[in-house]
Amino acid sequence: MKPKRIKNIYLFILLLTLIVLRPSVLLAQEDIGNEYRITLFPSHKVTETIGGFGYLGYVWNPEKNYQTYYLGWPCATYTPNSWLQVWGGLIGVFTDNESKANQLELRPFTGVKLFLPNQLKWNIYNFTRYEYRALQDRSTYDWNNYGRIRIRFGVEIPFSSMDKAWQPGEFYGLADIEPYYRFDNLLVDPLRIRGGIGYIMKSAPLRVEFIYHAQFTQPYEGSGLKYTDNIFRLNIKIGLSTGIMGSLYNPSFDE
Repeated sequence: MKPKRIKNIYLFILLLTLIVLRPSVLLAQEDIGNEYRITLFPSHKVTETIGGFGYLGYVWNPEKNYQTYYLGWPCATYTPNSWLQVWGGLIGVFTDNESKANQLELRPFTGVKLFLPNQLKWNIYNFTRYEYRALQDRSTYDWNNYGRIRIRFGVEIPFSSMDKAWQPGEFYGLADIEPYYRFDNLLVDPLRIRGGIGYIMKSAPLRVEFIYHAQFTQPYEGSGLKYTDNIFRLNIKIGLSTGIMGSLYNPSFDE
């Protein structure tokens, strides 16, 4: 690995470390949750413009005493050109709470992902999607529902030379900010800021990403956004079609 590339990786790791430490040091408060996630994204091309993907996820938060299981299927994308993707699908969520009733959620979604063309081979994008959340209290079987919009501004930066960008055996960095606007109470909740580092495997069609999120929520009415959670996440993306991992078609889903 070239010294310049190693330097870029070290600088990004240092920046990511500062991002992780900053909320804990500068915004220190009680009742901070530490959430641990592992997510799996199998994806494949159906045609040159249509792709399908699934979503499997497990979440554990020991401070707030819950475990959550995600299953996304069916989910699909339509990519008519190099700067536009249209998304749609259904996510099922089950939350096992230790201190309150369990919860079931059905979450259909649709969205648009816009890429900004550039000569650096960076993936600069905006991913805006609408989600309809249907939530069931598993003790009373009552349903509650509301819609929300998520607006993510993000960038993925290859650490390699331009000719090897997004090729197997190469590292990259990622960062984004994402506010969620809820239509039931007309406010932003939550807001997430994240950074991470990824690697494209040589021996298998896999991308592996480690990501940190600082999450800000409104824990009670009128509180305003407060730093409430650290989220540590391992993403594993599997391309079920030759060449899918190095192409623009690269589903990046976040719950």
